[in-house]
Amino acid sequence: MDVSSTTSTSSSTSSGTSSSMTGLADQYDQFLTLLTTQLQNQDPLNPMDNNQMVDQLVNFASVEQQIKQNDNLESLIGLLNASADAAAVSYIGKDVQVEGDISHFDGQNPITFGYKPDKGVEELTVKIYGSDGQPVREFAGGTSAQRHEITWDGTDQNGDPVEPGLYYFAVSAKDADDNTVKATADITGRVTGTEFSDNGPVVQIGDAEYALNELISVTDRGNT
Repeated sequence: MDVSSTTSTSSSTSSGTSSSMTGLADQYDQFLTLLTTQLQNQDPLNPMDNNQMVDQLVNFASVEQQIKQNDNLESLIGLLNASADAAAVSYIGKDVQVEGDISHFDGQNPITFGYKPDKGVEELTVKIYGSDGQPVREFAGGTSAQRHEITWDGTDQNGDPVEPGLYYFAVSAKDADDNTVKATADITGRVTGTEFSDNGPVVQIGDAEYALNELISVTDRGNT
């Protein structure tokens, strides 16, 4: 995910809105100039029809109102962005459960993977892979249609510790006819930081990043 600072995100939004505002303001000025010129050069013996005058004034007011609405919209967007950024920062230091299958192993703290298979599963296996795509560990998982958790201590199949970094897990579930059965996945980890992108803020669990709408639950365990 390409990320940028809060300042650049705000500048991008402001720049786009300012461009629209400039375009509307130019139209506003052009309309005023045209209307004034038209009034100055009309035939005194055949002045502009009152209905035409009213229509043009309505259009004039409509352009002015649109400019003001865009100004208010720009302020609202700025407030929403600031609120979302503040919400993301508030998650730092808290344990979150998020939709996804990627987490960061820091070399010490275990990782909790969760999954919930659909009904009809007869056999289920959970495999953990390194960022290079090589399998690291394999577990036999529960098959009932409820959420299960596997806590991985950061060791491979031989019991040897692995290097810190990103790891992901895959759930392979089969029914009695050896057909694949769907299983949803989630991970639990402590938020270590936040970053901001054009698509909104993300929370970081080590090097893994998740959008705020991917959060399932948040737990504040303090310094434990």
